[in-house]
Amino acid sequence: MTISSLTKIFEPIQINSMELKNRLVVPAMGTNFANPDGTVSEHLRDYLVARADGGFGLIITEITAISPYGKGTPNQLSIWDDKFIPGFKDLAKATHARGAKIAVQLYHPGRQTFSFLTGRPLVAPSAIPCPVCREIPKELTVEEIWGLEEQFAEGARRAKEAGIDAIEIHGAHGYLVAQFMSGYANRRSDAYGGDLEGLLRFPTDIIHKIREKVGPDYPIIFRLSGDERVAGGRTIQETKTIIPLLEQAGANAFHMSTGVYASFNYIIAPMAISPGYNVNAAAEVKKATSVPVIAVGRVNDPRMAEEILKEDQADLVSMGRASLADPELPKKAAEGNYEDIRWCIGCNQGCIDRPLHSRKAGISCLVNPSVGKERETAFTPASQSKKVLVVGGGPGGMEAARVAALRGHEVCLYEKEEKLGGQFNFAAVPPCKQEITKIINYLSTQVRKAGVKIILGKEATEETIDDLQPDAIVIATGGTPVIPDIPGIKEEGVVTAFDILGGKVIPGRSILVIGGGMVGCETADFLGQIMGCRVTLVEALPRVAQDVGAATRYFLLQRLAQEKASIITSALVKRFVKDGAILERNGKEETLSGFDTVVLAMGVAPVNELAEKVRGKTKEMYVIGDAKQPRKALDAIAEAAEIGRKV
Repeated sequence: MTISSLTKIFEPIQINSMELKNRLVVPAMGTNFANPDGTVSEHLRDYLVARADGGFGLIITEITAISPYGKGTPNQLSIWDDKFIPGFKDLAKATHARGAKIAVQLYHPGRQTFSFLTGRPLVAPSAIPCPVCREIPKELTVEEIWGLEEQFAEGARRAKEAGIDAIEIHGAHGYLVAQFMSGYANRRSDAYGGDLEGLLRFPTDIIHKIREKVGPDYPIIFRLSGDERVAGGRTIQETKTIIPLLEQAGANAFHMSTGVYASFNYIIAPMAISPGYNVNAAAEVKKATSVPVIAVGRVNDPRMAEEILKEDQADLVSMGRASLADPELPKKAAEGNYEDIRWCIGCNQGCIDRPLHSRKAGISCLVNPSVGKERETAFTPASQSKKVLVVGGGPGGMEAARVAALRGHEVCLYEKEEKLGGQFNFAAVPPCKQEITKIINYLSTQVRKAGVKIILGKEATEETIDDLQPDAIVIATGGTPVIPDIPGIKEEGVVTAFDILGGKVIPGRSILVIGGGMVGCETADFLGQIMGCRVTLVEALPRVAQDVGAATRYFLLQRLAQEKASIITSALVKRFVKDGAILERNGKEETLSGFDTVVLAMGVAPVNELAEKVRGKTKEMYVIGDAKQPRKALDAIAEAAEIGRKV
C-alpha cells in the first residue's frame, strides 16, 4: 500500500456553519431509486450511504420535488409534505454515521418535463415551450410564483427538521429557477422579468424566504449553469454579473454546472469531451464571489481534482459519475491505490442512456454493476471453494473471474489471444474512445490481485476441461463479426471492422463501410479522422448510430460531418463487386464503385461452440456476454458479476 501525495482535496472546508471533512462532493444525480410515493427508499439510502462510506465529504441528493406537480421522473424524490421528513431523517443519520454531510437539492422542472408526469399543465415564467419537451406551459401568475417560493422555503424547513446539513437550490440545467433567470425562457415584463433585478427576483425571493425559515447559519448552496450553451441563453460573463447579487441575497456556495435541455449533451458530456471541460466556469465565478465554489464536469481522477484546487480554480470538486463507478474513490485516493480505482469513462450507458430509454429504470454503471444494488451485491464468501474455469478474457470473463475469486473460488482464466480485453481492445481504438483502456487495465490488474490463474495465447478445448476437471465453467468467448450470405462477399476481398481496428488490414484511401451501427460509425470515424481516408457509410435503417446513446451519438455524427463522410441510409447491399457494392434504395439499384477497401460492420454473432462440446462434463456451466447474446458491455459485465456471485 502506498500513501497518496494528495493533500488539498482532503483539507476540511466550511460552508456557512457546515464543516466538511474534505472537498470531494457527490452532486445530485437522478437515480429513480425513490419509492413510488416519493419517499426515501431503502434502495436509495443504500446507494447514497455507500458513497458516504467511501469517503466523500458531501453528498447531495438527486432532484427533490418541492411540489406534487413538479415531477420530472416517475419515482421522484419529494419533500413537499411533512410526511417525507422521517425518510430524510433516517438518511441523514445513516450518512452522518459514515462521517459525511448531506444536502437536499430543491427542484421544480417548470417547462422541462411532461404533463403525464406532473398530472397538470406545465408551468413556466412565459408560455414558451422547451424545444426538447415541446409542451406549451402555462405562464405563472404573480400569486402562483409566491406560492412556489413558499414551497421552496417549506422544503428547506423540512430538510433542516430532518437533520439534513444543507439545501441546494437547483438553478441550473434550464429548470424553473433557471428559466426565470434567463432571457432564453423568460419574456416577462413585470417584476419577475425584463431587467437584471427582474430576472433574479424569483431566485433571490426563494433565498430570502428560505432564510426566514431556517435561520442565518443554515447553508444554502446555489447550483447554476455558468453558460447555458444555447442562442439567447445566459453566458459566463452574464453569470459573473449575477453571482454577487445571489451571494448578497444569502447564497453560501455556488455549484457551477452548464447547459439546459437543448444543450443536454454538454450537461452529461460523454468521453468525446475532455475531462474537466467545465472547470473554467468555476474559475471565472471564483473571481466574482467570496463564498466557496464547487467545480463539476467530468472530473474523473482525484489527481485532476487536486490540481483544480491547487490552481485555485475552485474550492470543492464534484465527482458525480466517478462516484458511481467507484464509491470508494476517496478512500483509495487517500491511500494512493490508484490501480484499484474503477475509473468512470464517460460512456453514459448505465447512468444516462438506460434511464432515458426506460423511464422506469433506475441508473446503473458499466464498470460498477453494484450501483443501486449495494445490498444485494455485497460480497459473501462462497460456502465451499470450487474450481472454476473461465473461458475468455474480455470484460465479461474478467469480471466473472474477479468476483468468483474474491468469494474464495480457485479460478483459472483462458484467453486464446496474447492479451486480455477481448472486444474492448477494438472498442478503444476509434477517436474519443481511449478511456476504455482504463477498464481493461483495471480488470486485468484486479483478476491478478484476486489470485486468478491466467493462461494467455492458448485456446481452451475439450481436452482442457478433461485435464482441469472444473466444478464450474463460465463461457465468455464473446462474438465474431457477422458475415452475411451476400453474393461476392467472399470473392471481392471484403474485410471486417475488427480487421481494421485490430490492425490486421491496412486500408486504402477510399473506403466503403457497410453497416451504420455503433461499430460501423466508429470505424468510419477512425478511418476518416485517424487514417485520413475518404469514407462512404451505408446503413439499411433510416438513421445511423441508432444503437448509440444520445450524447455520444451527437458528437460522433458531428465528427463524421467534419470529416465529410458520405452517409447513405435506407439502402440494402444486393451484391459486392471488385471495388464496391450494388445497393437497392427506394426500389432502385445503384452501384457504388471506386473504393480501395470495403469494410463490413453488420453486427456480431455469438461464439459458443465450446459450450455444446463440453455440456454435461461439469456440474455447472454458464454462457455469458456476447457468447450468449450480443449486446452492450453494460449488460455483459452486469451478467458476469451476477454469475461470479452465483457460482
